[in-house]
Amino acid sequence: MIFLRRVSAFLVVALSVMLNSCGNKTENWLNDYAKTKCAYHQEEQMMQDDSISQIAPLVLEKENLLQELNLLSAPFQNRIELLNQEIAEALIKFGEEYRKKTDKHSAQYGHISTPEYEKAIENLQIKRDTKISLLKENINQINEELSNDSEIKNKSQEIELLESKIDSSWNSIIDKHRPIIDSLQQELNTLNRNYKNILNELSQEEKKSFEMSRDSIRSNPCSYDRK
Repeated sequence: MIFLRRVSAFLVVALSVMLNSCGNKTENWLNDYAKTKCAYHQEEQMMQDDSISQIAPLVLEKENLLQELNLLSAPFQNRIELLNQEIAEALIKFGEEYRKKTDKHSAQYGHISTPEYEKAIENLQIKRDTKISLLKENINQINEELSNDSEIKNKSQEIELLESKIDSSWNSIIDKHRPIIDSLQQELNTLNRNYKNILNELSQEEKKSFEMSRDSIRSNPCSYDRK
């Protein structure tokens, strides 16, 4: 009888140790997960805050410079657009005259070509090509004026310098925060692997409670009440 009592007492103690061990594992894991998840969230927020404070003003300045550049370039672009319209109109006019002469010739001679018809079409093509060539030459001249305009060149250089500054600031922010975020992500990866191992040791009720606690941390990582 005494022996049975001792065995029973031993089993109770062993069971208690096992339950405490599982409880400690889950509580320790939840504490570590909340701490790491919160640190990850805070570091991402700091990275976003740095971006807003350092990058956003530069981007706004760049947008203003681009608007100024567009205003300076607009007269040149408008002239180029008008010349492109003239090219399109010249092509349409050529097509209309070509069809008119072809229809007239076909009505008289069918599909037989005549020297007069061929000469007339050749003259049309020369007239078209000459006009379009002149218009394209004018466009090239305007583009050259555009590229040599001192105000436009200075404004473009300002934008390039600002873009370089934006890239440099962004790289600085990444260099500051990314190593910390990557390190925390590795810790989270390890915790997630351990989570699966701990889950296998729990009862169904304990699993449900453990999962709910983990999901709560995921939603509000910095609000978890650590034990």
